[in-house]
Amino acid sequence: MTTAKYITQERMELLTERILTDYGFDPHQKRVQNVPIEEIVEFHFDLHICWEPIDHFDPDGIVMAAILPTERRIVLNETHRELFDSKIGTYHFTLAHELGHWVLHSSGTPYRLRLRDTGPTGRSGSLNTDGALHETATARLEPVRPYYCRSTSRKPPEEVQADLFAECLLMPRPMMERTVGQLRKMGKIHLSHLYGLAECFRVSISALSVRLTRLQLLNIDADGNVRRPDADRNTHEQLTLDL
Repeated sequence: MTTAKYITQERMELLTERILTDYGFDPHQKRVQNVPIEEIVEFHFDLHICWEPIDHFDPDGIVMAAILPTERRIVLNETHRELFDSKIGTYHFTLAHELGHWVLHSSGTPYRLRLRDTGPTGRSGSLNTDGALHETATARLEPVRPYYCRSTSRKPPEEVQADLFAECLLMPRPMMERTVGQLRKMGKIHLSHLYGLAECFRVSISALSVRLTRLQLLNIDADGNVRRPDADRNTHEQLTLDL
């Protein structure tokens, strides 16, 4: 297996915002709403979503989904369909994660990223105005192979990057910053507010918590207490919250 290419968070934010904008979803809009991940997968990237039992991909682990690049298919594990049906956040994040593999690790997408360096400062390309990342002369294409999402305590680098892609895509930074700004104006932020916010974005509370921490907007401790990592941030505009 080839070494996964490292993409900084800042570049991932730019990439996912470009994908949303190209699809027609404005991440800067003042109304909080969930990203239509199924439509983006099927209509913007022309990938087919299907259900099949795929436990055989990893007999010793729990396989949630896979992407078959040569067939342009995202396969959700039929074995865990009840879980996906009951937890819409898990379903959406899994789709976004597999889409991340397509965008980041497949050669079939106009948004493909091929970064030669694996370190945090590695930069071998730049986003142009139409969202594609031009490959440099030193960029090397990876072989097309299936990627599958499995339960493991230690994730390979490409899985970590696909997770980051999913976070940035499903919870756009501009919308998250505006939302937290509005919650602060309402007074003390409680965990119940964040559960409502997770419902708005159609993600799990754990995914929302990770995103808030990564953006340094809010932290949730082990007891469920919500705290601000800083006291003073820039003011935010009014927006609509359906909590």
